[in-house]
Amino acid sequence: MEDELYEETRIPRAIQARKLINMLSKYKSSGRLLDVGAGSGIIVEEAMRADYEAEGIEPSTWLQSKAEMRGLKVVCGSLPDPKITGLYDVICIIDVLEHVTDPVALLREAVDLLKDDGIGFLVTPDLNSFAARTMGWKWWHFRVAHVGYFNLSTLDLALEKAGAERLHVFRPWWFFPVNYLWARLGVYIKFLQRIPMPSIVGNVSVPLNLFDSLGVIFKKVK
Repeated sequence: MEDELYEETRIPRAIQARKLINMLSKYKSSGRLLDVGAGSGIIVEEAMRADYEAEGIEPSTWLQSKAEMRGLKVVCGSLPDPKITGLYDVICIIDVLEHVTDPVALLREAVDLLKDDGIGFLVTPDLNSFAARTMGWKWWHFRVAHVGYFNLSTLDLALEKAGAERLHVFRPWWFFPVNYLWARLGVYIKFLQRIPMPSIVGNVSVPLNLFDSLGVIFKKVK
């Protein structure tokens, strides 16, 4: 998979990653960190800046190569992988669970790589959110690349089957360039497609929280 837009929005994605790492640090402020589905290494990079010993794994050769070009420790592959050896203090699974056909197996692999006092950190769309229920099939998280969906109850069940339990739940904030949001809104409000975005504001990043994603901190059940 090649995703030029992902790299073009690296700056706001880094802001988002920084916010997530700040929240994570309240539960585990240092140690070995693995980012599953690391993309081009944005979370790995921000975690390193926060003094974690961070690395990642990413199935896209294109995205993994972008991380490698930045000198980030991201291997190409998916769990389980012989290049990934535990144990880790933190494992991040951000916007990944909805992409895999066996999410419980992925969670189990992650739990097995955690130290007994380690922390898991995941984010995934919330099928029971107000936005999802109101918009129906027009909800932006309904897309070809997303093959599985959760609400809090089914996410708790998946964690239980994987040998973990939830510690905390939150609604993550996202950061987007104005021109990206404008283009996304144009899908729903057609006349916006005919209005050019002023270049002076197009690349400005703005925070957005539609409360339709679940952020969960979890731990291994001993």
